[in-house]
Amino acid sequence: RDWDGFNNSEYTLPEITSFLALKSNSVHGLDSAAQFLKSHDVGMYNNAKDVAKDILLLCRKLLLFEDEVHGSFLFRGLSIRNPKVGPSLTNEGRVSKAVISQLPDAADVKKVFEEDPQSVSAIAFLYVTGSIGSNSSTSQPTPELVLQISECFYDLLNEPLVDLAFQAVQTSSMMYDMNVVWASMEQAEESTKHTLFNQVVSDVEGWASNSGEYAYVALAALALAVDDDPQLWSFITKIQNTILGGSDNYLFASEDAMVLCVGMVAAKLSRTADARVSDLIDFIQLSLSDNSKACFGAFFGMGLMVKNLASRSELSGSNPSKVWRRRTIQRLLGIFMTEFDACLSESNSTVRELVDCLKMGESSDDLLCMCEEIDLSILVGVDQKFKSILIGLAHTFFALSAINVKLMKCVACTLIKLPWGSGKGFIMHNAYKACLDAEMFQQEDLSNAILDCTDVLRKAIADGSDMICSDALFALASLCSLSTANVQTETSLVVETIQKVLSDVSFGNDCKSISALAGCAIVGQVPGLTSFTPLAHQLVKKEVSLSVVKVLNETASNDSEELKCRDSATIGLGVLCAMKSSIRRVRKNRLVFEKTKQIDRGVDIEAIIQARDGSVLESILHEIQALLRMKSQHSHEDAAATNNKLSVLFSSLELIAMPGSFSRVIEMALSTTSRNDAEVKTSSVSLLISQLKSRRRIGFDGRGFVDLSTRLAKMPYQELTDLIGIGSLPIITKAIPDLLNQLPTSVCEGVLKNLWTLSQDEIIRNSSISSTEAFLLGLKKIMLDAVKNDPGSKQTISPAVLRALQKATIGYIFSDLCKNASPSNPVCMLNSENIWSSYIRCLEIIPVAVISESDVLKSEINLGNIYGIALCARVLSSMSGSSASNRTRKIETFIACQNYPGNSNNDIRVIDQIRAVLVTSLAIAPQPQSETEMKESVMNIFEIMLVQGVKTFGLELLAIKVAFWWESL
Repeated sequence: RDWDGFNNSEYTLPEITSFLALKSNSVHGLDSAAQFLKSHDVGMYNNAKDVAKDILLLCRKLLLFEDEVHGSFLFRGLSIRNPKVGPSLTNEGRVSKAVISQLPDAADVKKVFEEDPQSVSAIAFLYVTGSIGSNSSTSQPTPELVLQISECFYDLLNEPLVDLAFQAVQTSSMMYDMNVVWASMEQAEESTKHTLFNQVVSDVEGWASNSGEYAYVALAALALAVDDDPQLWSFITKIQNTILGGSDNYLFASEDAMVLCVGMVAAKLSRTADARVSDLIDFIQLSLSDNSKACFGAFFGMGLMVKNLASRSELSGSNPSKVWRRRTIQRLLGIFMTEFDACLSESNSTVRELVDCLKMGESSDDLLCMCEEIDLSILVGVDQKFKSILIGLAHTFFALSAINVKLMKCVACTLIKLPWGSGKGFIMHNAYKACLDAEMFQQEDLSNAILDCTDVLRKAIADGSDMICSDALFALASLCSLSTANVQTETSLVVETIQKVLSDVSFGNDCKSISALAGCAIVGQVPGLTSFTPLAHQLVKKEVSLSVVKVLNETASNDSEELKCRDSATIGLGVLCAMKSSIRRVRKNRLVFEKTKQIDRGVDIEAIIQARDGSVLESILHEIQALLRMKSQHSHEDAAATNNKLSVLFSSLELIAMPGSFSRVIEMALSTTSRNDAEVKTSSVSLLISQLKSRRRIGFDGRGFVDLSTRLAKMPYQELTDLIGIGSLPIITKAIPDLLNQLPTSVCEGVLKNLWTLSQDEIIRNSSISSTEAFLLGLKKIMLDAVKNDPGSKQTISPAVLRALQKATIGYIFSDLCKNASPSNPVCMLNSENIWSSYIRCLEIIPVAVISESDVLKSEINLGNIYGIALCARVLSSMSGSSASNRTRKIETFIACQNYPGNSNNDIRVIDQIRAVLVTSLAIAPQPQSETEMKESVMNIFEIMLVQGVKTFGLELLAIKVAFWWESL
């Protein structure tokens, strides 16, 4: 335990020497065996396969030994922290030093907060605190940073903000600070990080006594800021449980704050494609029913979710993670636009068609023309909710462009057609930026939009229309930064308008407030509105930033101004201060990004997890990383050796619990391996399923494996077999006990049905019953475990799920077996007995009360279900305590009444009919009967033959019954 993994000179113990020798044999021996696998000599190839099996056993023993010795300390977490990519690493970070020097200093905003601590100055100081914490020259220890932030939170409740734009800025200030806190923790020693994070979570929870629900918003923001370090998942899970249980524990004073926190939690979970996201979206969607409410938290949270779903990787591709991300984004965009349509004065057919296209991810031929000509008006009384929709939608364009650029243009054109004063100024920057980047708009389109904003702004000032003025001013300020043309005139107009509005008493407070944010928008990204990160624009001029800072300073310090106006200017100064800090941090991060992007090939295992130095696990992980990178470069001759080596390494990991983030490695192996590489695909699926076992390590979360398994189970058969190979499906279907035990109740029933459908598709398409047999074995195990009367055993499946399984067994499972596993099906002709035997074992476990509710088992007898009903007759009779004679008599009567087809002329359907009737006769005849019942049965068959003649199956049935009866004597 004390060995550092490197220094061998101080350790002369035989145990250390033996361990190092075995480690060397396991690693180098596998290399040697892989080389011989390229041989065309059959004997040498088989010997190499045997050596690989021996090395697998050795690796497993060594890994189990390390796992027993080191426990959780066998893993060290992340070594390379992936910096936040996206806007923070674009050219927007390259701002001139002259502009930086004009932006406000942290000391100025801090002074305002200390002189007048209230909500708005607290928001401004949150950005300043983050700026201090992220500046390497004045860095603070994490506890001091958290303490300083807590002082701001205590003042947030003094005067809650009503304006939706400032609510977005306020929420982003909390997210900004929690990102700074996490960045501070990342600089701590690896050995202390676990304890430090635990302390920060406890401290933030403690803010609730003074800061109320804002403390839980901060807690959710902290969870969102933290990366996917597996050793922190226990604390992240604790945060998530606290938030999600908040509605029951009365932690939140308002529903909006609760829904906002749920949205943040869902955004965090969406980064790892967590199956729980779907239920959280359902919860958020339920909160949107009332049009009189702003629902800011719901729409802002949905915008966060879309942003996080698209930020981690490309969305194109067929692997289950990317498919799930695309579909979830499409669902969220559909909700956005459905609520958008509900806020219009009349439901619009074009918007409804746009919703349908968003849900499918495809644009219709004439949709764009319809969107460009659309005429929209807003319903009276829903202006607050409508602005919330637009604020949330503003953050979805990047994701939408990755789904379908034509759809993105349709959405952009629809929103641009909104009337001025509706809040469309908040979406103009992101809509035009996304369309310009995707070449859906040209610079000429942007120039026309800037001219339109200019005309509208001038007219609104002349008419004294505050709402239109503020809307057009913010739009113009944010659009100027996108233009490559000379927009000096428009920029000057923005600055002059801001100065005029803030100094002229004829303008209302709402217009003044948005003007302050427009000042920030012309300098850089406004957090919460145009981005989630405060960043200065690359092309902003020194004179512009100087003028904006000057007017905001004068307004904030002018006691004769209205309080709301001074507050807006104060917040604006805080945002500009954060821009100054972000520029410095981006320049530092870019160096790290340029270095790490060279090694980022799909999935970097070292960025997910690292093993203890010198351990066998460390060597195995390094080998897996190298093999995954080399696979696409190997010749066909080397591919067999590479695949065998990779499958051995994957198999060696099955006996130890890996962190859930390792599921991304398995997913990569599946998606990058050709369909013919069955060995790698099978070992990948086996490793995935092995991690579903209930042996989670303390501090580890296996949710990643559960989510990947769930997404695989929901894929169509052809896509799934292309991904995992044909032979791997039984491995998944047999694992339903381990999978369902870890899924939410609401998901279990759907996953079970999907897996059953896949197993039936395998019978139909590939003439294989392996998955069906494995499924029924797993189903039987679940039911047996559920009915055990062991007082010390823990119930692992909910009663609701158990009842759903029972109903499925006597419902669609029985119907499908009658169709696909009957003797008339040539595929199952020889194996139907095994399948039905497993099914009957499941049926015997189900309570009689549940079976009595089923209509399927009581349905009318026909050639399609006669075999299944015949096999179940004895079981159903014994369970109900009634005689089997009545059920058996009905079946025998049906068989005896069937006319013998005579010359079949090799007609397949006729042959199948004959086979079904005869095999059913063989199934029903051995069922025990008393002498009286046997006599009545024979007499019944004779009566039928007397009426219908001997050209029925009555004679065959009679012969079979007599033969079995004679054998039993």
